[in-house]
Amino acid sequence: MVSYGIAKARAMANRADWNERTEITKAIITWVDSEYEYELEIEKEYRMDDAEFTDWVEENAESLAKADAEENGTTFEEIDSIDFEETDIDDDALFDEAYEAACEFEWECQTGR
Repeated sequence: MVSYGIAKARAMANRADWNERTEITKAIITWVDSEYEYELEIEKEYRMDDAEFTDWVEENAESLAKADAEENGTTFEEIDSIDFEETDIDDDALFDEAYEAACEFEWECQTGR
């Protein structure tokens, strides 16, 4: 097994944007009725990438807003905006998780578990 330091240095060398990437976590659809403005938050599912999620939200925004209007007992008029919230990707934490899993796997292989 490669030491932690060497493995992390290799991983960092293979990614020019280490700890600089972001990912979308949710969408906020702002829609209006005749009197008020409403916000509908949609959490991104883990298995969707950012492009799939933004496409899905944009395609389904009106039907999602209409369902929210029905739930709120009002009538949907129009979508005002769609905003996406992002968070930073912690490559250090992802690497630590993957390295720990690899160490555990190697240990299990060596001990016959």
